[in-house]
Amino acid sequence: MSTPLITRVGLKIKKIAREWKETPAEREWRQIWALVDSIEGWLYPSEGKWLFDAARSLPKDSTIVEIGSFKGRSTCCLAFGSREGNKRIFAIDSFDGGPGLPRAHSFPDFSQNLQRCGLSKYVEPIVGMSGDVAKTWGKPIHFLFIDGSHAYEDVLADFAGFFPYVVPGGVVAFHDVNENWPGVLKAWNEDIEHQLIETGNCEGLGYGRKPGLGDSKSL
Repeated sequence: MSTPLITRVGLKIKKIAREWKETPAEREWRQIWALVDSIEGWLYPSEGKWLFDAARSLPKDSTIVEIGSFKGRSTCCLAFGSREGNKRIFAIDSFDGGPGLPRAHSFPDFSQNLQRCGLSKYVEPIVGMSGDVAKTWGKPIHFLFIDGSHAYEDVLADFAGFFPYVVPGGVVAFHDVNENWPGVLKAWNEDIEHQLIETGNCEGLGYGRKPGLGDSKSL
C-alpha cells in the first residue's frame, strides 16, 4: 500500500526543516558519511564525525598523525575534515593486519579507498611499526590519533613516542577506550588522561588537549 499524499508531504516538510537547522559542517558530514561507511573498519558514525569535526577545526597548516589506519575508515574521516588549507595526515600502519588480527595486506584497499573518496593528496601513508617511526619523527603534531596495538604497553609506547611532538594545545585522541579493550582503558585511566586537559569521551573515543603554559596542568 502506498503512503498517503498528506503523509508524504508532511515527511518532506520535516526533512526540509531538519536540514535547515544543520550547520554547514553537519550538512557536509551527512553527505560524505555514505562514502566513509562503505569502508571496512571499526568506527561508529558519532566517532567518525568527531574525528571529522576535530580535523576541520585545526589551523590550516596543521599536521595530523594517525597510528593505526587499516583500510582507511578513520583516515578518510580525518582527511574529509582536512580539505581546507595545507593540512597533512601521516597515516602510520604496518598494513599487515596488526597485532591480534588475521594477517592481511590492507595497503591496496587503503590506497583505493582514499582514491575513491578523492582524498589521496591529503594523506601520506607511512608503512612501518609506530615505534620505529617515532624514533626518527621530528615534526610538530597538532592532532595525534592513536588506534594501533591495543596492548597496554604498546598504547603507552605510542603515547610516549609521539606526545613530545604534540604542540601545546594540540589534540590527542585514543580509540577503543572501553571495557572491551582493557589495555587501552587502563592506559587511559592510569597513565594518560591526567596528562591532558579538557578531556572527554565520544562513544569509544577518549580525547583531550596537551596543556600549554597558561593551563593548570602545564608540563
